[in-house]
Amino acid sequence: MPLCPNCRSGKILSYGTGTQKLEKEIERLFPGARICRMDSDTTARKGSQEEILCALEQKKIDILVGTQMITKGHDFPFITLVGVIAADTSLNMPDFRASEKTFQMLTQVAGRGGRGAVCGRVIIQTFNPEH
Repeated sequence: MPLCPNCRSGKILSYGTGTQKLEKEIERLFPGARICRMDSDTTARKGSQEEILCALEQKKIDILVGTQMITKGHDFPFITLVGVIAADTSLNMPDFRASEKTFQMLTQVAGRGGRGAVCGRVIIQTFNPEH
């Protein structure tokens, strides 16, 4: 059994950070919401990405959970809130451009919200808010 490196407790819970885990947690928190996940698993079939984008455009989706594939090349004028989970994870990559790439990704994803008449908001969750 793994132990906490700080307090040596064996009471460690695995939460995970994947889109599937996030989708399940959002379903629990917002039981009436129409949730859709857009990642490599849900878009593997030909035409599936277009189906998701069409459903989103037709406002058949309340909450879209996705990976970086939704950060570029899409225009969602009706999206007013964007959330980024574990935004600083990419800063730990062994790449001297990690900070620049993280900033670019955050700028891209923040730009998905507030493109229409209503201003957008961005919520960024981070492990190190002082960074």
